[in-house]
Amino acid sequence: MSQSTETVLIAGAGPVGLAAAASLMQRGIPVRVLERRASLNAASRASTFHSPTLEFLDRLGIAADLADRGHRVEAIHYYDRAEGLFAAFPLRLLVQDTPFPYRLHLEQSELAAILAGRLGDALALDSEVVGVENTQSGVAAAIRAADGTIRHEHGNFLIAADGARGPVRVALGIAFEGADYDDRVLRVMTAEDLAARIPGLASIAYIFDGAASCSLLRMPDLWRIIFRVPSDETDAEALEPARLRARLARFLPEGAAIRIASTDIYRVSRRVAATYRQGNVLLAGDAAHVTNTRGGMNMNAGLHDAEAAATAIAAACGGDAAALGRYAATRRRVAVEKLLPRTDRVVAAGPAFLATIRETAADPAQARAFVLASSMLDMV
Repeated sequence: MSQSTETVLIAGAGPVGLAAAASLMQRGIPVRVLERRASLNAASRASTFHSPTLEFLDRLGIAADLADRGHRVEAIHYYDRAEGLFAAFPLRLLVQDTPFPYRLHLEQSELAAILAGRLGDALALDSEVVGVENTQSGVAAAIRAADGTIRHEHGNFLIAADGARGPVRVALGIAFEGADYDDRVLRVMTAEDLAARIPGLASIAYIFDGAASCSLLRMPDLWRIIFRVPSDETDAEALEPARLRARLARFLPEGAAIRIASTDIYRVSRRVAATYRQGNVLLAGDAAHVTNTRGGMNMNAGLHDAEAAATAIAAACGGDAAALGRYAATRRRVAVEKLLPRTDRVVAAGPAFLATIRETAADPAQARAFVLASSMLDMV
């Protein structure tokens, strides 16, 4: 493809910003990725890559690299603490729908590192976009360096992928509508093989005991055990060793004896930007939407934003004046009508939800529809 004369500035070098950059570069469009940190964020965060995301990453030529580093997930299991396994959903039900009929578990920082390796000097660290204005010829960005000095750069377009608290959306005056969830997320990491405690355990499993539940995710080198912490319990109480061990014992055989590698606790929110576009600026990823972590959908939706934003900008460079507006309307509609309601239903799981899961697993047509929805194939 011939090189474009338009330049795209991208605020944020997380997976979404880097994937958008790679997609634009693949189309021959110059990019400049501006990241406030001195290095890429290595924090343990999102970890699930769904089928349509793997298709996008395959188009970027990096799906094989991810597969070499990640853990392949073949099924989703639901357990009752007393009854045991009551619903199993094999992801091979997707074999006619996608070349990737599975999930991949891998830290998002691994994806970021692979993508950043392709950017060369298009990635600028210690460069935080703190302000942006639309101009007659594109956008003007104010960029703060590590020493506090401000410089200005011009681009034809800008993608704000600087996170839920990023300054670009704030500078544009775009509301971030929603609220925090009442419950917080408690993660316990262990290098022990939980499948040795629960024979046949799938690499993603949900265990219910009355109104309480936990999630189990197998990563390449450890398991994540995830609990919901109610609002009347403080962080310190949730992390108190005896209470933590009691939680583990409630859901896992001899759980109190599990060797803990690390723990963390954090709050999650349900929010969506009032608009995904202002002039030649597009919002993507956490800058545009956040939701709870169960189901692993928010980062995947952000990566779908990345490809859609790159497609829209390429179309705009080719003279399609309506492309940016279509991106903003379509991706926001997906978040409002599909992403947020679907993750809300999973978090609010009660007796009726579990009865539905049981019935769904027993019916082949319903089971396939469930796996299609949980894999986000209807969100791209």
